[in-house]
Amino acid sequence: MVEGLTLTREGKIAILTLDRPDRRNAFTRDMRMAMISEIQTLNLDEDCRAVVLTGAGGHFSAGADISNVGKEEAPWTLIKTRENMAEVHQLVRAIVASPKLFVAAVEGLAFGGGFALAAACDQVIAAKTARFGAAFCKLGLIGDMGLMWSLKERVGLARAKRIILLGNEVSGEEAGAVGLADEAVETGEALAAAVALANRFVAVAPLSVAYTKASYARGIDDIEDAFACELDYVPILNRTEDFKTAIAAFQTKTRPVFTGR
Repeated sequence: MVEGLTLTREGKIAILTLDRPDRRNAFTRDMRMAMISEIQTLNLDEDCRAVVLTGAGGHFSAGADISNVGKEEAPWTLIKTRENMAEVHQLVRAIVASPKLFVAAVEGLAFGGGFALAAACDQVIAAKTARFGAAFCKLGLIGDMGLMWSLKERVGLARAKRIILLGNEVSGEEAGAVGLADEAVETGEALAAAVALANRFVAVAPLSVAYTKASYARGIDDIEDAFACELDYVPILNRTEDFKTAIAAFQTKTRPVFTGR
């Protein structure tokens, strides 16, 4: 495991921790690439049903580490900048397209890329004292790491524009009120609440989670998009062992145990 990133397990839940507290968990390229690799490994791990993404030392993440920006011998070209951005997108895509359910546990700061990482997760648990911030436009940029999409999906277009364009901080309590966070908890309780929520999803059929996430990742903008997903995925799921198990459990009034087959 690369420095600044740790992986622990709690039953069928993997806890992926940004572990660079001296920099408020600002992530480096090595950390970013390691996260992609770990997610790809977890995707193939049948003992993993959900992933909790969190940060060490009382903060989620201050975003990308930009401490060396502008110190290179030669400025980045447009092509190099564009290719770096495409590489960054691999991480967000890995979370959104993963067949595993992702829950962000946010304490302290979730700024910039850290904000975007949390918003890309399927569920967000935030401490009431957490602070979400997107200062991209204050730097003359636009929201990146998919934030212009993920934030709009969570809070609506008008509020997303206000948060991104003005760069105002949003508290965890406010985040819970407007839908940026799915649940707001007391300070220090975000990780425990995220693990508890992830455990609820562990009981759901793994293929149902995977294909539901796949449906939303490909885009459902109208009823025809929903119908297309149903036509593609329902016949597959209808033939799984998990479906047969669920029917048998319904008939015998027992609780099904899903295996992802």
